[in-house]
Amino acid sequence: MASVIVVDNDLKDSIQEYAQIIDGVTGTSEFSKSIDSHIPKTLDQQLSNKPELFNKIQKVSTAENLRKLTDKEFEPTIYLLIHILSALTSTDSVLNNAQSPIYHLILTINPTQPLSLRDRKSIKSSTVLSILSTIFNLLPKDSKVRIYVVQEILKVIKTSGVEFSSIQDNVGSNLVNWLNLSNAQESEIKSIFWDFIALDPLYSLTSLKLIKDFTHRYTVAEQELAKLIEFALRSKVVDVSFLVNNNVAKALHASSTTGLSQLFLKYVKGETIQAQGVPSDLPQEFIHQKSRILSLAKFFADSKQSSSHDDIVFSYKEIPLVSSHLEFEKLLVEAIKAGVVEGKLNQIDETFSLSRVNRFIIAGDDAVIAQEWENVKVALQQWSQSISNIDEIVRQTRENIVNGGAN
Repeated sequence: MASVIVVDNDLKDSIQEYAQIIDGVTGTSEFSKSIDSHIPKTLDQQLSNKPELFNKIQKVSTAENLRKLTDKEFEPTIYLLIHILSALTSTDSVLNNAQSPIYHLILTINPTQPLSLRDRKSIKSSTVLSILSTIFNLLPKDSKVRIYVVQEILKVIKTSGVEFSSIQDNVGSNLVNWLNLSNAQESEIKSIFWDFIALDPLYSLTSLKLIKDFTHRYTVAEQELAKLIEFALRSKVVDVSFLVNNNVAKALHASSTTGLSQLFLKYVKGETIQAQGVPSDLPQEFIHQKSRILSLAKFFADSKQSSSHDDIVFSYKEIPLVSSHLEFEKLLVEAIKAGVVEGKLNQIDETFSLSRVNRFIIAGDDAVIAQEWENVKVALQQWSQSISNIDEIVRQTRENIVNGGAN
């Protein structure tokens, strides 16, 4: 939805209002006096020498002056300034130009670190973000400057302490479309997307889903693959195998000799990763524990498909990944919380009744995919056989009920 800057006054009144603001922050009336000759004194007069007036307003609109405003005063003042400068020249020259002084002014005033409680009246990064967002919406959808504004918005978020979740849904769901409408190059889209994802301190499922959709649409270079892997391994989401689509699988195959790619493939396939096998710049013990949860799920999934095992009930002593009953129960609870396993635990009988387990089907793993299709075929055949004589079963059951009632 496009934004507009609404100003109640005409241009002359707007300039005089802005002059009063500048006089207030400077403590003098010098600016008002300097522009007085440009202001019409009667209704039939026009503003005189607009280029000179524009330069005077631009000259006094410094970060040093406007930084003295309170947070509540700053945003409407910037909008007033944009309105005046645009009316004196054009909106294109003021906003649709990445080199416009208005951007430098706003970004210079933006705090470079989160404010303390003492600074509660000072200009906040959230206000700067609001201004940049309004400007973004004022620009034509195909404007290249939109690309620049998005990049600056991400920089502000990175240094401000503004919660990523406050912009995650709106920006995340629209970012690629915005950039495409602005005719951004693919390299720009990729760079900005991964810069956006890197802002998520929680490595959330929402961001993982955005990565999945993005990599489905765009190829994955080696550096982008590394970012994906590190993000996924740091996430609290245990089963991240859904990230491995065809493009990611190709990238993994192309970089199969690198340690990070090998580690990730082992992880998503349900192998236990030892802490010492994880790079030191990643949370080693955290990733080890996540891999143990997946390994347990992998054991259930493999056993469920085995003809030599009851595919529902597992006794504690069957579990190969734990050293005690208590350890198994804790690991199982974590697996259930992670959503990779569902079932019912019986501590008295020391059994676990499995009702559902995640499948370990990875794009690009042809052997596993072929086996899974075979498993589906067998399951369908069993289902078909079980209902082939359904009419006879119903008839016999009905007769048994009738005969039982007669007796």
